[in-house]
Amino acid sequence: MKLEEAAAHWAANINDWYSLDATAEEVMNAFNKNYLDKKTYDDKSYVEVFFKSKDGGFSKWLDTADREGLADCVEVARGKGPLPTYADLGGTLLNKARR
Repeated sequence: MKLEEAAAHWAANINDWYSLDATAEEVMNAFNKNYLDKKTYDDKSYVEVFFKSKDGGFSKWLDTADREGLADCVEVARGKGPLPTYADLGGTLLNKARR
Protein backbone atom coordinates (compact mmCIF):
# COMPACT_ATOMS: atom_id res chain seq x y z
CA MET A 1 0.00 0.00 0.00
CA LYS A 2 1.30 3.46 -0.85
CA LEU A 3 1.75 6.10 1.83
CA GLU A 4 -1.16 8.18 0.52
CA GLU A 5 -3.52 5.21 0.79
CA ALA A 6 -2.27 4.27 4.25
CA ALA A 7 -2.60 7.90 5.42
CA ALA A 8 -6.28 7.84 4.42
CA HIS A 9 -6.79 4.76 6.63
CA TRP A 10 -4.79 6.34 9.46
CA ALA A 11 -6.87 9.53 9.23
CA ALA A 12 -10.11 7.52 9.41
CA ASN A 13 -8.77 5.64 12.44
CA ILE A 14 -7.70 8.84 14.21
CA ASN A 15 -11.05 10.43 13.46
CA ASP A 16 -12.94 7.40 14.81
CA TRP A 17 -10.99 7.54 18.06
CA TYR A 18 -10.59 11.27 18.63
CA SER A 19 -13.11 13.08 16.38
CA LEU A 20 -10.43 15.35 14.94
CA ASP A 21 -11.72 15.56 11.36
CA ALA A 22 -8.12 15.06 10.25
CA THR A 23 -7.53 14.80 6.53
CA ALA A 24 -5.26 12.26 4.89
CA GLU A 25 -3.04 15.18 3.84
CA GLU A 26 -2.70 16.40 7.44
CA VAL A 27 -1.85 12.89 8.63
CA MET A 28 0.67 12.36 5.83
CA ASN A 29 2.31 15.72 6.60
CA ALA A 30 2.45 14.85 10.32
CA PHE A 31 3.93 11.45 9.48
CA ASN A 32 6.56 12.91 7.14
CA LYS A 33 7.57 15.60 9.62
CA ASN A 34 7.66 13.48 12.78
CA TYR A 35 8.33 9.86 11.84
CA LEU A 36 10.55 9.61 8.75
CA ASP A 37 13.82 10.12 10.65
CA LYS A 38 12.70 8.47 13.90
CA LYS A 39 14.77 5.53 15.12
CA THR A 40 13.97 2.63 17.42
CA TYR A 41 15.95 2.10 20.63
CA ASP A 42 18.36 -0.15 18.68
CA ASP A 43 18.84 2.43 15.89
CA LYS A 44 16.56 0.80 13.31
CA SER A 45 14.16 2.78 11.19
CA TYR A 46 10.97 3.31 13.21
CA VAL A 47 9.00 3.49 9.97
CA GLU A 48 10.35 0.16 8.74
CA VAL A 49 9.58 -1.54 12.06
CA PHE A 50 6.17 -0.06 12.89
CA PHE A 51 4.59 1.37 9.73
CA LYS A 52 5.68 -0.91 6.90
CA SER A 53 4.15 -4.24 5.98
CA LYS A 54 6.06 -7.39 5.04
CA ASP A 55 5.70 -6.61 1.33
CA GLY A 56 7.50 -3.27 1.78
CA GLY A 57 4.40 -1.09 1.46
CA PHE A 58 2.73 0.78 4.27
CA SER A 59 0.32 -0.92 6.64
CA LYS A 60 -3.13 0.55 7.13
CA TRP A 61 -3.10 -0.54 10.79
CA LEU A 62 -1.81 1.60 13.64
CA ASP A 63 -0.94 0.48 17.13
CA THR A 64 -2.15 2.57 20.05
CA ALA A 65 1.08 4.51 20.50
CA ASP A 66 1.33 5.46 16.83
CA ARG A 67 -2.36 6.34 16.56
CA GLU A 68 -2.01 8.62 19.58
CA GLY A 69 1.28 10.02 18.31
CA LEU A 70 -0.06 10.87 14.86
CA ALA A 71 -3.17 12.45 16.39
CA ASP A 72 -0.95 14.59 18.63
CA CYS A 73 1.20 15.60 15.65
CA VAL A 74 -1.88 16.68 13.69
CA GLU A 75 -3.13 18.76 16.60
CA VAL A 76 0.28 20.37 17.16
CA ALA A 77 0.50 21.19 13.42
CA ARG A 78 -2.87 22.90 13.80
CA GLY A 79 -1.39 25.11 16.52
CA LYS A 80 -3.02 23.23 19.39
CA GLY A 81 -1.41 21.17 22.11
CA PRO A 82 -1.31 17.38 22.11
CA LEU A 83 -4.46 15.51 23.05
CA PRO A 84 -5.04 15.15 26.79
CA THR A 85 -4.70 11.78 28.47
CA TYR A 86 -7.40 10.39 30.73
CA ALA A 87 -4.98 11.07 33.61
CA ASP A 88 -4.85 14.74 32.53
CA LEU A 89 -8.63 14.75 32.93
CA GLY A 90 -8.53 13.24 36.41
CA GLY A 91 -8.60 9.54 35.52
CA THR A 92 -5.93 6.89 35.88
CA LEU A 93 -5.21 5.85 32.26
CA LEU A 94 -2.42 7.37 30.22
CA ASN A 95 -4.26 6.74 26.95
CA LYS A 96 -5.35 9.78 24.97
CA ALA A 97 -8.86 11.13 25.35
CA ARG A 98 -11.13 12.85 22.85
CA ARG A 99 -11.03 16.62 22.70
